Amino acid sequence: MEHPGKEQHQEKEKIFYGAITVFYKKTGEGLLFLIAENTKTGNISFVSGAKEDDDQSLEASAQRENIEELGLQPDQYELKKVDVKHEFIFGPNKKERAGHKGSYQVFVSDLTNANFEVSHTAELKNLKWMTEKEVLDSLTFPDVAEVFQKTVDAIKP
Repeated sequence: MEHPGKEQHQEKEKIFYGAITVFYKKTGEGLLFLIAENTKTGNISFVSGAKEDDDQSLEASAQRENIEELGLQPDQYELKKVDVKHEFIFGPNKKERAGHKGSYQVFVSDLTNANFEVSHTAELKNLKWMTEKEVLDSLTFPDVAEVFQKTVDAIKP
């Protein structure tokens, strides 16, 4: 016999999977990282988004988000999966996901030798290259700062 409310309870348990891409480049002063402000939420963070039904993998999700948010095509950069995930609960800015769990895989991409300028689409604004400290001081959420710090540790030799 089905328990009343079981379906509703299962819906509460839903996990949204997604991807984050941390773009970086090496300079004489050290590493710089690309961050931006999301025009919908106002959050300062990295290029990221939830996996959609058409995405065959989390890497495909990252590539789609990089097209949507930066206009970058997958052949313009190389994604590298790092052993870092961002596990969190969605806040009220995304009403359809509010209160649900998120699990986003982190990818990195070295744009040191890129032969193009990175720009943003309508989804992002205030795109900036920043030092590690500037990024840590700018990110909206403290848990994203922790994820970023682990990602930096994975990038550095």
